[in-house]
Formats: sequence, C-alpha cells, structure tokens
Amino acid sequence: MSFRSTFLPAASALWLLSAMAHGAPLSVTDLKGRSIEIDIVSLAGDNVTFRRPGSPKEFTLAVTQFDDASQDLIRKQAAALPAAPPKLSVDVVIGKRRTDKADSYYMKTQEVTCTVRLTNLSNTNEVPSLKGKIVFIGQNTRTPSNFTVLSTQSFEASMKTGESVTRSTENFRTSYDSDNKGAGNVGGYQYYGYILALSDEAGNIVFNQTTTGSFRKALESKADLLKRVIDYPKGAALTDKLEPPPGSRLGL
Repeated sequence: MSFRSTFLPAASALWLLSAMAHGAPLSVTDLKGRSIEIDIVSLAGDNVTFRRPGSPKEFTLAVTQFDDASQDLIRKQAAALPAAPPKLSVDVVIGKRRTDKADSYYMKTQEVTCTVRLTNLSNTNEVPSLKGKIVFIGQNTRTPSNFTVLSTQSFEASMKTGESVTRSTENFRTSYDSDNKGAGNVGGYQYYGYILALSDEAGNIVFNQTTTGSFRKALESKADLLKRVIDYPKGAALTDKLEPPPGSRLGL
C-alpha cells in the first residue's frame, strides 16, 4: 500500500512570504552596467534565484554576472534569509503480512514493513539534512475507539538537487483477535495508520503526513500536537484524537 504526498507551496503563497520577509528590494548592477532591483529568493552555490519587485516570476543567474559590489550585497542578503522549507515528494509504502497464531484460530500475528522514498523537487537547492520520525498506530479489535503506539522509528536523509533516497524502517509485529463479531474477542491491536514528521537541522518540522482522516483533523486542530505525538512511547494508549484517554498516563 503506497501513500504519496508532495510538499510544494503555491507560487502565490511563496511570493507573498518572500515579499514579507525581504522588505525593500536590493539594487544591483550587472557586468554591463545595468542597474536593476531584485528580491532574492535563494542562493545555491554561485547561482542566485530572484524575483523582480511586484512579480512572482523567478530568475536564476550566476552571481558572477553582477559586479563585485553587487555580488557582496547578494551574498550578505542571502545569508540573512530565513531558511525556506524544502520542496519534497514523499512516498510511503506499507506492507502487512498476517499469519495465524499456532494456538488459536482467530488470533493473528501481523508483521508490518515500511519504506519511505523522499525526492528533492528543487533544481537549485540541496536538502543538507532531514531527520524523520514515523509513528505506527494500532487499533484495538475489541474496542475500536482505543488506539496505541505500536512502534516509533527514526531515520536520516540528505538529498542533492533532484535526488531521491529510500529509507526502510525495521519490521515489527503485533497480535490481535480477528473474530470481530465474537462476544469473546480478547482484543489486541491491528495496524491502523502512521504519522510521519520530517525535521530540518534546526529541529523545525518541515513536513508531516498521515493516512488517517481523524488523525489529520486532530493534528490540524492543535499546533503542538504533532511534536507530542512523535515523542509518545511504544505502548502509549490513545484516542482517535491522538490524546491519552481521560485518566490514563502515557505508556500505560
């Protein structure tokens, strides 16, 4: 089962954020003596990406096409820019293999595998370092309103422009009673969904993804919830709103 998401902010939103962050345009002069005003978007190596004031269209030129004084101005302003979120495509593939437990017809053992493929969509900016955390959530087969953390796993990645990398998490197992209609269902937890968070070098979460509508709604309703979720311990009891049930403590 594959789930893909692309984190690519709309051009109009990026343009507005850029204008707010940069303030007054920068006046520079090229090697032919022509002066122009620019809003710097980014500086990758010796290539500067910029916009003309009032326009969302981007241009990329070598810094060396400007005179020495302008090159210094460009590099100084680029160094002061806030870090832009990476442009990523994220593809998560979940595998589930179910086997019968030897001592019971209804009890099942489920082995879960996960592969995460990350692609840097930018042709100008590298992604120097990302730290990923993925939380796997299980649902109780006797009491479907009860959830738990089955496993939390971490990985790291860096990408050159246009590069894709793949990371595989460790397989894990869970057991549950598959007799959903039986009065004697003893419960257990079946894999239900995941929550993925990617953080930059400064620890800022730059991307998140989940497969479950109720989880997504919960994450969108509370700004700090995602940071708490990725730190939940294995075995933490949860509701469908990703909060501990009333009167419970995490991990119990």
